[in-house]
Amino acid sequence: AQETGSQDKPNTLPTNREAVKVKGIYITGPIAGSKERMDELIQLVKNTELNTMVIDIKNDDGEITYKMNQDTVKEIGAGVNYIHDIEGLIKELKKEDIYLIARIVAFKDPLLANKKPEFSLKNKDGSIFRDKAGLHWVNPYNKGVWDYLLAISKEAIDIGFDEIQFDYIRFSTDAGEEASKKSKTEIITEFTKYAYEQLKPYGAFVSADVYGAIIDSKIDQDIVGQDYLEMAKHLDYICPMIYPSHYADGAYGIDYPDLEPYKLILASLSS
Repeated sequence: AQETGSQDKPNTLPTNREAVKVKGIYITGPIAGSKERMDELIQLVKNTELNTMVIDIKNDDGEITYKMNQDTVKEIGAGVNYIHDIEGLIKELKKEDIYLIARIVAFKDPLLANKKPEFSLKNKDGSIFRDKAGLHWVNPYNKGVWDYLLAISKEAIDIGFDEIQFDYIRFSTDAGEEASKKSKTEIITEFTKYAYEQLKPYGAFVSADVYGAIIDSKIDQDIVGQDYLEMAKHLDYICPMIYPSHYADGAYGIDYPDLEPYKLILASLSS
């Protein structure tokens, strides 16, 4: 079923805005809901080179960080209301000319998966998938999940966010692949293209956090379903998550990558 919310009312943001060179900080829902902490962080932005805040709107647990007016959010009780006055917060941040990025976790969503098992990722034998932590993920092959994510994204734009940043726009590193004619990389790329086409008319930029290790590893690409080149065709920005601790000793000719993060990140981005 098509989700309802603000998606039928495109935002008035211009669609030809110039890109912003961002220097930002990441803020969780509980922090965003604390006036004292946000006042401190606003001062930090004003007194430094920072100009951006990345704020959790849909977090790793599947929670929506404010009482969003969206059907499935209300049905499954996902709106936890960490941020009691989201409109007031956005207005205050915009007054300070702060560029706002809504972080939306895509397919790691144990809350939605538990409340609506039909949206759960399943193993090839039909059983419900759980990762090593025992958590359910939602199914990237399910177009109902897509509609849910896009309804949330469109409402975030409607209240004033400048950019939608998808995180966990992938399969679990522990997941098998459902029986399907399309591969993991094909379906993640298809979702990325769909999301971009849906969100661009609203005037927002669209970005995605992508595993750094997949840059030059076809094996890792196939496991999580992320293809940098294909995804980048349908995004304004792509954000490589290059964690030195994820690389084996000797990677890129670096004896201990975890001890030389600069060299590792430079080598990875240059590959």
